[in-house]
Amino acid sequence: MYQFFPILGVLAWTTMWVHYVASSIGKPANSKRFATWTGYIVLLFILMHPGIFLVQRFLDTGLLPPESYVSYVGSYRAWVVVIAIAALVTFLLYDVLKHFRGKLIARGIWPYVGLLQACAMAAIFIHGLTLGASMNSSYFMLWWIFLGVLLVPCLVVQVVRDFKVSDRTKTEV
Repeated sequence: MYQFFPILGVLAWTTMWVHYVASSIGKPANSKRFATWTGYIVLLFILMHPGIFLVQRFLDTGLLPPESYVSYVGSYRAWVVVIAIAALVTFLLYDVLKHFRGKLIARGIWPYVGLLQACAMAAIFIHGLTLGASMNSSYFMLWWIFLGVLLVPCLVVQVVRDFKVSDRTKTEV
């Protein structure tokens, strides 16, 4: 089962990557229908990614988190798991908060939700770069770095846009 969970993590992150890139360049790929369906797929993948890992680690070692994580990655890289867990919580929180987006924009809180999402994307990039089994391939590592470099300006555009919309909404009220 260990061969499946990295694929799910990569698929979840790259699908979210497409959302950020499409949104920052204003392409119709980020339509509501596209975002809804891929959002469900991302949610499934980000829950299955650690879920498969945890079940397999428990079957192999009888350990539960956090011991199961540390036994797999080692104590020196446990921090990478911690930032991934924080990112997971952030992504799940977004799925709850997006239903209150209008109210959160009016109160000036929504841009900080977007900022947290951007930080979570960066955290998962680091998580994948540090722990990803796929990074054993230098070609995939270069591809991952390329995607990360392209993501940075897209995250900045999205966060700045969220703050501008929030400021504009606050001044209209």
